[in-house]
Amino acid sequence: MLDVTEKADELYQTYKINDLYNYLTAYKEIENDEIQWRLARVTHDKAKYEKDKHKRHNIMLEAFSYAEKALELNPNSAHCHRWYAALLYFTTEGIGVKHKIQSAFKVREHFDKALEIDPDDVISLHSIGYWCFALAERPWYQRKIAATFFAALPETTYDEALEWFMKAEKIQENFMCTNLLMIGKTHLKLHDKEKAIVFLQKATEFKVRTPDDEESHKEAVEILKHMDHGHLLKSCLHIDPS
Repeated sequence: MLDVTEKADELYQTYKINDLYNYLTAYKEIENDEIQWRLARVTHDKAKYEKDKHKRHNIMLEAFSYAEKALELNPNSAHCHRWYAALLYFTTEGIGVKHKIQSAFKVREHFDKALEIDPDDVISLHSIGYWCFALAERPWYQRKIAATFFAALPETTYDEALEWFMKAEKIQENFMCTNLLMIGKTHLKLHDKEKAIVFLQKATEFKVRTPDDEESHKEAVEILKHMDHGHLLKSCLHIDPS
């Protein structure tokens, strides 16, 4: 299976998502966690290109099935825990607040496990930061609903979210457009516009390859324009055509 995973990684490095998906699905019945988590990853990425919400959700469910299988096969893999957590989050689209909150606890548990196995896993570090940011933004009525079913929502703050985002950035600088965007947005929440601008501008300069990159790039552009810093974008607006 080493040849299969090496070929898969080559295709992923060039971000040939459809080619990679077609290649790996030929091996989807094989009981190998290295293949299954890679299937989860590429199917997740394939879903991001789907515009139809119903179809996208179904593709995410397919991706989650591979992540579940991978974790069953190897509960000691950071990759398996990371993709299980990420895809569990995406499968909660459209469900009730109670179940979404319930799933949030499990999502965090698996990202924590991924970091226990691999403390330098920048994607899990970023994801926990995002998790903290999202919970810090929860409106009061969702917290009230949560209190009905759970003792309490986890106490998270924007400062904590920023700490996780920066941990990831220190390990691998500029590794993800979304991490740069979230650092900028978190600084704004903490009323530090000067630092926010630095990271938002970095997000607009990021080489766009994926739908997430493009979405984060556009959001960073809009935030800077809203802040009357559109002049910073003159040399930044670009989409990588590859």
